[in-house]
Amino acid sequence: MYSPRRILLVSLCVIVVWVIRFPPYTTFLSGSGSASAAVSGAEGLGVDHSTQQVTSKFGFNGYGGRKGKQRVFWKDKSKNANAKLWEKRGEEVKEAFVHAYEAYERFAPFPNDELLPLTNGSTNNLNGWGLTMVDSLDTMLLLGLKAEFHRGVENVEMLNFSLPAGQHAQFFETVIRYLGGLLSGYALTGEPILLRKAEELGVKLLPAFNTTSGMPLYAVNPRTKEVTNKGGHTMLLAEVASCQMEFKYLTWLTGKEEFFSKVDRVMDHLKIHQPDHGIWPTVFDIDTGKPRDGHHSIGAWADSAYEYLLKQYLLSGKTEHRLAKMYMKAINGVLENLVFVSKTRNLLYITDTHEFMPTRKFEHLSCFFPGLLALGVDTLPGSVMTESDRQLHMWAAEGLAHTCWVMYADQPSGLGPEVALFHGKLHGEGYPGYPTTDGASEKWTEHILQWRMAGMPGDKPPGVDNPGPPLMRGNEDNSDYDLITPSYLLRPETLESMYVMYRVTKDPKWRDRGWQIWEAIAKNTRTWSGFASVYGVDAPHPPREDSMPSYFLAETVKYAYLLTMDEDPWPSDEFVFNTEAHPLPIFRWDASERQRLGVDEVPSTFKL
Repeated sequence: MYSPRRILLVSLCVIVVWVIRFPPYTTFLSGSGSASAAVSGAEGLGVDHSTQQVTSKFGFNGYGGRKGKQRVFWKDKSKNANAKLWEKRGEEVKEAFVHAYEAYERFAPFPNDELLPLTNGSTNNLNGWGLTMVDSLDTMLLLGLKAEFHRGVENVEMLNFSLPAGQHAQFFETVIRYLGGLLSGYALTGEPILLRKAEELGVKLLPAFNTTSGMPLYAVNPRTKEVTNKGGHTMLLAEVASCQMEFKYLTWLTGKEEFFSKVDRVMDHLKIHQPDHGIWPTVFDIDTGKPRDGHHSIGAWADSAYEYLLKQYLLSGKTEHRLAKMYMKAINGVLENLVFVSKTRNLLYITDTHEFMPTRKFEHLSCFFPGLLALGVDTLPGSVMTESDRQLHMWAAEGLAHTCWVMYADQPSGLGPEVALFHGKLHGEGYPGYPTTDGASEKWTEHILQWRMAGMPGDKPPGVDNPGPPLMRGNEDNSDYDLITPSYLLRPETLESMYVMYRVTKDPKWRDRGWQIWEAIAKNTRTWSGFASVYGVDAPHPPREDSMPSYFLAETVKYAYLLTMDEDPWPSDEFVFNTEAHPLPIFRWDASERQRLGVDEVPSTFKL
């Protein structure tokens, strides 16, 4: 038998080895050099913000935001029963992440991109640079997974962002997932290598902007600088207008004006070509920078472009005032033209239009929109948003968030479909690509007008006041919609909106609904080695598909965990999420920076 003394000595040795192998975050902050050493050159603005500490509630300071005092994130041990319940639920979500990430590290190790959760294989569908690992860094920090984060940082150091000749990195996805993940990881820890690699990647992506208009192309080879465009001479709105947060934050950290100027030129085009009704078409000419078609959407082809208007404004400390004006004009146009009320259940939904005729197609991706509306209501000052607009936007947020939740609650699996089609006046009207011609009578704004003319009965307008509850089983014929694509692809958008709605309204129903969604995800998608997309949400036990996208760990799990937390570690007055749920700290351009970057210094008149 071992003596107590020997056991004690062995235990101490193990502890010492552990601390050396997996240092605490204070070690991460110092890294292999000072944070300022992470910035190569920092020419341009002549200002180095990379060592400026940003407020944190994790018991450590991150870098690259406004100065703020350190705030310790702690747990209240005198919790009531409800608080303990949510803490337990948080542990369940954390266990789910660990289950999936351990499988990724085992079966799809770095530098593989994603795990195949049914066959225990791997896929390199986005550059082969360890996508799931980079995309998950800030989720690891949120969950307190120090060892996993440390291994991730070591892997990042090995990345050179190279691809063979003839292969190309998709610009949009590479920016929001890789660049966003690196920047967020740096912002939360100050790890120098994360900023060095973010800057290196940013530089290698710049050839995508070498077009006549300055709008970015679809893909670029980071080594050869060769570019390619999937759509010939056109690009989608979301692809050209969802890189501004990441590159502007890079300018803030490094002082390099080129990052800012490249992406802000896209904003110049959007400003010039924003129509009177506010909504841009989804397709743009890459040579002229002008819109090309009459298709309008808040879904896959356009979604994050509208999101980044508001979030750029918030990220820069509300200093880029033209973005707020563009956002308000666009969103009011969306509410006027793209939002409708279903014929029997009084469900508010948002759809595409062709020449402003509705297709009635409703995408899961569109379920980010109620959260965006609520964020705007919560953060925009009175100089930007009138009280009547604030009320209108909040009504829309409530109605659309309810519908997004109902789309889950209606299904036997409890999972929401990828695409549904709402019924027109005649059942079956309005299939995708074949717009109807009678949609005006179902437009939400016309319902609001009629409601006001009737003396505003009830507390809220149609689509918001007493919207239809989830269907009873066997009553599917009265659903008001058909499923077009009955897949659930582990998407985060509805959970995202449940999280934002809960934080903004403090109404626990949004938290409870978010948890219902997570329980359905955990029940139906978990596999022996991860989580899998499913097909057939209208079945009690939908079959699984061999796919676990990186955004499941970067976004879906993150939002589920944030819902379980009583206090928000990344509040909206300190952090802004990019479209891949990577939190970036709010900063503020000073007077000299605004002058050099051409940022409007004082608010313009916000008349729409």
